[in-house]
Amino acid sequence: MREKEEIRLFNIRYFPLFAAFFILGIFCVKVSFAVAAILWVVAAFCAFALFFAKKINKAVAIALVAATFLGYGAARLNLFLRNDVGLQGEAEVTCRVTAVSTRTIESEEDEEEETVIYRVSADSLKSDKSYGGGVFFETETPLSPGDRVAVRGDVFIRQLSLDSFAEALRYRKGCKYQIDDPEVVSVSTGKSPLSYRVKAAARRILIKSQGSRAGAFAYATLFGDTDYMFESDKSAMREVGVAHVFAVSGLHIGVLAGVLLFLLRKFKLKDGVSLLILLPIFGFYAYLSGFTPSVLRAVIMVSLGLAASHFGMRYDGISSLSFAAIVILLARPLLLFDLSSVMSFLAIFGLQSLTSPLKQAFVRRKMKEGLAEALALSIATTVALVPVSAVVFGRITLVGFLLNVIVVPLASVSYVLTLIGLLLTAIIPSFGAFLGAVSVLPGAIITISTAVASLGLTVNYDFSTAEILLYYAILAFVGKYSLASKKVKLVAGGMGAGVLVALILAV
Repeated sequence: MREKEEIRLFNIRYFPLFAAFFILGIFCVKVSFAVAAILWVVAAFCAFALFFAKKINKAVAIALVAATFLGYGAARLNLFLRNDVGLQGEAEVTCRVTAVSTRTIESEEDEEEETVIYRVSADSLKSDKSYGGGVFFETETPLSPGDRVAVRGDVFIRQLSLDSFAEALRYRKGCKYQIDDPEVVSVSTGKSPLSYRVKAAARRILIKSQGSRAGAFAYATLFGDTDYMFESDKSAMREVGVAHVFAVSGLHIGVLAGVLLFLLRKFKLKDGVSLLILLPIFGFYAYLSGFTPSVLRAVIMVSLGLAASHFGMRYDGISSLSFAAIVILLARPLLLFDLSSVMSFLAIFGLQSLTSPLKQAFVRRKMKEGLAEALALSIATTVALVPVSAVVFGRITLVGFLLNVIVVPLASVSYVLTLIGLLLTAIIPSFGAFLGAVSVLPGAIITISTAVASLGLTVNYDFSTAEILLYYAILAFVGKYSLASKKVKLVAGGMGAGVLVALILAV
């Protein structure tokens, strides 16, 4: 009888709890030791109180507390290795150039005279030994991706601040070092990285076939690189809350997986075989996208879904999301402070928690199922990202969820057709005409976003920490994973939402 009451430690339904305690441990590196100690005590009390009440194996409670300390230890070690260990001081190093951009400086003596400065990113350094971590420096010497360079200068570690999204972005991109007063000693031409060559070829085909504006947008949706997009387009899409369509994420991996699975199942292949075929494809795509957290999360979740289908197991979305978070944060715990990571996981949490109840509510009101699902997906994604978007951009869009109902389907169709057209055009150039026709879709997305942005339907607001915590507490409580009754959810959620709306309107 006791065996039936106890829950085994490896039960996958407890991945969300392990992920929560692990994330709490990582978060503790951002606060003082005194605050961290208080959080550890609270976490330990919650773990033991919860599981003593449910009569569940005490080993689970102990493991949850251990997960908190594991998260803290992993993050603290990672931060130490990032900020305090490595090459520093005057040195001559060699590295391979991975990316180059330029800026110009006007001469103070002659306004018509300009100096071109090359902003160079390179891979790991080699001096007396190899040092992991990318490097950044500026020079007047013309350089190109793939060049092998020897540089002499003052090498120092760019300190990672957990309070800055920009710093976290550099961490995600692997930039650890900077060289001041660099002197390029020698340059030897070499091959640029494979990812750079593939993306450069794709960008040339897209821009040639679709034009600079639509082609840059299509390139951004394929690879998550918005550097070539018009600034006005990026700004408009951020303002109206649809900028996520050009960040490679679960939307892209999900669409890609759906198309490939459709083709593979036409050959009557089992899901296990399909998974073995898809994993290398997903891996290469993740490599091209720079192994961003959103892509890795999507690949892990899709792979778990196929594996569950193959072994006849029930797929649980929130457990899959939690497992992906644990895997990614074990490898790079400081990604918890990266904006892309946070938005990716929050968006999927919103989808998992809110889509089903919202869809059911719309269907009960005689809405067609397809429209109900599209509207539910849009509202769930938008609602889940409101506080983060407000903190980053300082404003809340009032039409984001309605616009997403239009933009997300258009972006999904555009993504699939662009990918197919790009592959065909790379083999048979005459298919460029097909890509040119597809450019209507990104053009429509840009036009709609720009037009809506011009209406100024946004509210300037910056959430406080307390408001963010309240917001996501409400989100978790009213979602499908809460055990409260529908009436309680409706009343409590409505009261909480009313408080938040009152706070926003009072500003």
